[in-house]
Amino acid sequence: MPWILIAAATATAVLPPLLSDAQPLPPNRPVQPGTGELTITLSALEARLLPVAIPAFRGSGGDAVSAVVSNDLRLSALFRVLDSRSFTADLDAEGLNINAPSWVGVGATAVVKAQVTGSGDATRIELKVWEPGSPSAPRLTRSYGPGNPRSLAHRIANDLIQLYTRTAGVFGTRIAFARRTGNGRKQIFSVDCDGENLAQVSSGRRLNFTPAWGPGGIYFSSQTPDGFLALFRQGRSEPVLRADGLVMGAAFGGGRMAVVLTRDGNSEIYLASPDGSNLRRLTNDPGADITPVWSPDGSKIAFVSDRSGGPQVYVMDAGGGGQRRVSFQGSYNTGPSWAPDSQTIAYAGRTGGASDIYTVSLAGGAARRLTEGQGNNTDPTYSPDGRLIAFSSSRGGIFLMNQDGLNQQRILPGVAEGLRWEPR
Repeated sequence: MPWILIAAATATAVLPPLLSDAQPLPPNRPVQPGTGELTITLSALEARLLPVAIPAFRGSGGDAVSAVVSNDLRLSALFRVLDSRSFTADLDAEGLNINAPSWVGVGATAVVKAQVTGSGDATRIELKVWEPGSPSAPRLTRSYGPGNPRSLAHRIANDLIQLYTRTAGVFGTRIAFARRTGNGRKQIFSVDCDGENLAQVSSGRRLNFTPAWGPGGIYFSSQTPDGFLALFRQGRSEPVLRADGLVMGAAFGGGRMAVVLTRDGNSEIYLASPDGSNLRRLTNDPGADITPVWSPDGSKIAFVSDRSGGPQVYVMDAGGGGQRRVSFQGSYNTGPSWAPDSQTIAYAGRTGGASDIYTVSLAGGAARRLTEGQGNNTDPTYSPDGRLIAFSSSRGGIFLMNQDGLNQQRILPGVAEGLRWEPR
């Protein structure tokens, strides 16, 4: 199983209407990146975005808060944030109200106004969302705080997304990943899903990889002083699980843990309690079985196995039964991640020497390619609402894209591996 040893060493729908009285949007067509169709599809996407005006919020630090909200909405790919240089309204005279004709003239369907008071963790925000086409009363009035300004800004963005799509946004959640530091050691980090607040989770001079979200925070495999790999949780010096052989990553779902062990000399997937007790073997195959990922409904586990030759994505029932291969395009497919519907899996597939992001439905049908002709793209992970996919790219960092591959934006520079988006 040389490929798994290398991996260990290097560490590895249609949107609902935006407005309550809007007509349903046309379904997305399959994306063909690298062809003329991509430009056509992008133009269609831009036409679907809700034009929103976000003047700098009033009060000390208001401009920084409104900048976070604006950035979140851009990353969501649901809104077109209008350039503030186009605003003609007298903002001082308006206060938190609006002169509707001034905003209709710049094409704003929604105008977001807010007053910021206090500072630090005592910050409070009063929000009003207006629709110039129906200016008799705010569409939304809400108070936030006390709290951290960035956290409150993410809450505002999430509420705006919920207001116009009926599903809350995911901003404020974090993405865990592994990367090498200056001393050459691989460490575990996490970052807000907008690319801010980067924090190192692991420490020391050991090898750390395969982060996963579980009870109490981030879990990861790490080298012990005697050279073995054990499972650790952030903030704890003692391992959660140490076993004969190596512990090569875990995943959590439905109150259980799926963990990769090499107890018999081969990497196999075991079921366990979150504290590492009650181990029960799920796979028993001459090939290497690694990187388990629970479906959000807790009924299935996706994993990677080379039992058919090169690494491919497989799915099994939570109890280990019904093991079947689901990736067939290409000879090297890794890094599965479940969509919230528990019926779609994103993964990284190598075709023609390059790695790209694909999705496949458990219902069958061909895999759908989301990236192409833009370097190597690996380690996809779905956002909790399924609208976005984060992934690592040789273009230089962590990127976000829509679930259909459009609107690719870098949120954090630098090499990153083993991405895992925090559930909510």
